[in-house]
Amino acid sequence: MKKVLVIIFLALPGLMIGQSWKANPISISVFNNATLLPPASLIATFNQPIHLGITAAYEFGWKDAMKHKWFQNAGISYMYHRYVYQAIFLNTQGGYRWKINDFSVEGYLQAGYMLAFYLTDRAIMQSDGTYIVKQGAGKPQFIVGAGIGLGYDLGKDEHIRRIFLGYDIRMQIPFVKSYVPVLPNGALYIGFQFNLE
Repeated sequence: MKKVLVIIFLALPGLMIGQSWKANPISISVFNNATLLPPASLIATFNQPIHLGITAAYEFGWKDAMKHKWFQNAGISYMYHRYVYQAIFLNTQGGYRWKINDFSVEGYLQAGYMLAFYLTDRAIMQSDGTYIVKQGAGKPQFIVGAGIGLGYDLGKDEHIRRIFLGYDIRMQIPFVKSYVPVLPNGALYIGFQFNLE
């Protein structure tokens, strides 16, 4: 039931829009993730082990003017966290983008669902004190967070061709209930946004 509600939550804005889907921007980005609080997570994306990910998102424009845009997107991501897990995210971001000639600055909030698949076996203690090893089908978690970004538009208004760089902070909830209920993540990403018209 939770999965169905998440899918409806992510798809609803797209179903309510009356414009051509080809006119709206699609973005593809790659990111490096670090499990630390900011600003340490920003620095760790450069000097810690690489935890790469890729994201594809479809953006809806709620209000688009010459100098600003209120936007929301729905995205899917894949991340590989070395030695620990790989994960799939379904999320949405809503925010404000301020345009200065061909440059843009944005801030947004995000929420979504993450399914993590552990790369190691899990040992579960039994009532008699022994352990059994289980693989598991994955661990569901919610993600919430915020982010900031910079962009440069290489195209025209009707033909979007935008490169962007951003920093994303998100919390995985619940991570481990007994000692780390909320796990902070920081991700530095670079990407390209375009439309199909």
